Amino acid sequence: MFELFNLYTLNSLPIDHLIEVEKTYFESLNQYWENHNYLTARWWFLVILSVLAPITWWKFIDKKRLIEITSFGLFYGVSAIILDSIGSNAMVWTYPVRLTPYLIPQLYPYDVGIVIVPFMYVYQRFGDKASKFLIANGILSAFLAFIAEPVMEMLNIYQEITWRNIYSFPIYWLLGVICWLIIKRFKKIELNYK
Repeated sequence: MFELFNLYTLNSLPIDHLIEVEKTYFESLNQYWENHNYLTARWWFLVILSVLAPITWWKFIDKKRLIEITSFGLFYGVSAIILDSIGSNAMVWTYPVRLTPYLIPQLYPYDVGIVIVPFMYVYQRFGDKASKFLIANGILSAFLAFIAEPVMEMLNIYQEITWRNIYSFPIYWLLGVICWLIIKRFKKIELNYK
């Protein structure tokens, strides 16, 4: 009953009011970003991460399997970025430091440089054998959940609100498995049409 009342209240708000609230939010966010993020050491860390990720990806990717590995990364990346957007918009975590106030999700450099690119390397190296991929995928998932996320928290770049790192592990792992299965299925379909 309470949810229906809240839904009715939300739907009864005029769009002009919602636009004003959003405008106020973005003005406040922009001011916060200028005063607490822009040109700080943590901001430069995100800039460097944003630049180094694609450079290292290009340097080490197997160019003979470029489309296959990139497809895996795109499936993983789109999924991870959607989940990151949902989590940050649902206020289960937040990002005190942002590359820009206009980038959604806010920690895109982390998503790409620390999550997506390493999963692409795991796929490149271990994607041919299910057992090896599952183990490597699990090790990377554990590293991200139990080391990378806490380090980002320690640097005050990422802050958990109601989220816990333990929740991240199965999501990272399962997402890797699902993307691996999708690519394997696509490769099988492709072979049938050659």
